[in-house]
Amino acid sequence: MVRRDLLTGALAPFAQSARAERPNILLILTDQQTHNAWSGCGNPWLRTPAMDSIATRGLAFTNAICPYPVCSPSRSAIFTGRMPHESGVMDNGKSIPPGIATMGEIFRATGYNTAYGGKWHLPKSFDGMTAFTKIAGGSALGRNMDAPLADACVKWLRANPKGPYLLVASFMNPHDICDWIRQQPGAREHPNVDKYQPAPVNMGVDPDEPEAIQHHRNAGYDLMSQTVGIAKDWQPDDMRHYHHDYYRMVEQVDGEIGKVLAAVDLPNTVVIFASDHGKGLGAQRWAQKAAFYEESLRVPLLIAGPGVVKGVNRQLATLADILPTMCAIAGLPAPKERRGVNLLAPFDRAFVTSELRYGAAEREGRMLRTRRYKYIRFNSGARPEQLFDLASDPGETINLARRPEGASVLDEHRQLMRGWLASTGDVFQIPSSRSQ
Repeated sequence: MVRRDLLTGALAPFAQSARAERPNILLILTDQQTHNAWSGCGNPWLRTPAMDSIATRGLAFTNAICPYPVCSPSRSAIFTGRMPHESGVMDNGKSIPPGIATMGEIFRATGYNTAYGGKWHLPKSFDGMTAFTKIAGGSALGRNMDAPLADACVKWLRANPKGPYLLVASFMNPHDICDWIRQQPGAREHPNVDKYQPAPVNMGVDPDEPEAIQHHRNAGYDLMSQTVGIAKDWQPDDMRHYHHDYYRMVEQVDGEIGKVLAAVDLPNTVVIFASDHGKGLGAQRWAQKAAFYEESLRVPLLIAGPGVVKGVNRQLATLADILPTMCAIAGLPAPKERRGVNLLAPFDRAFVTSELRYGAAEREGRMLRTRRYKYIRFNSGARPEQLFDLASDPGETINLARRPEGASVLDEHRQLMRGWLASTGDVFQIPSSRSQ
């Protein structure tokens, strides 16, 4: 149910703009899938025919990041088009507050048949499930949830739902890798380990890494940091085994996604595929999400369907772009207060940003990525800044924020971040000079 005050207020422009001829929209989400964990991008260590089929029919974004590399905050950005600090969802389990129109409410108000299955991870903030009909519940483990979710989606689709519809299929895997790490903290058998993907070349940890990150590595304040701690003594073969089993989980969820796609009327449906955040996979000896390193930050993002031009887009994109893009597909105005853009229209943004909190507001970070550089700043602790040249140092092993040759680029990115913070009402603080 959509609240009446929203229908007469924030949602009124959407309802007034509804068109008669609109495509169906299928949004498929996975959990904790890093940007290159699918075979269509050239990764030879796994096979994902369902994901690949979306890219083959449509558009793949190669530089898409999550607005926050943890589940609930990132999902809040997907469903509102706003940054997590704007919606107040800066930790797992927080609700999107009343007054912020969400995806389900926007589309239901315009006549879409809205349905949702799988992981939600955003507690109820409005009546029901924020204007979605719930067709399948979630579970903490993909091995228990993903197959029933696929079956429920197929059943719903084959019942010929009244259109146009918006169906969200939110799968759990490869998130089970977190449980895998906690259940297997010790030594492992590695049969045929020579056939597994080699360990990351950037497995080393910078001893001058920001203290805030080291806190997450060492303090063990939550289950995420616990898994990072388990992996700190892993050897290269342990990392190879970890990669191997992670990819099997990606393949398993791809099989379930394939079932759903087989039941979709593809000529009349726009399919959007993404993951809420990535996974460290051993780079910087990080075996979790919750980091601004590329493996945790970057995600796959694919769009296919009527009106979508096939190809590869290398512009900077963010998951906050999903809702404005969906609105454009349906012929609706984008939410007035949003940070995303329509990915199907020409765009050329200078940077994208992400946010992060390590357990408390006193340990927060912000990331600003331009086409070549990534700037990271934490609000407490020693050595709070990082700056990486992603062109010459894609493994993020050389922190230019602590080197004289990085001074001018550091100041430039500080200034960009200051402007972004001011424009979005973010009270996060960064230094006014290079000295700490």
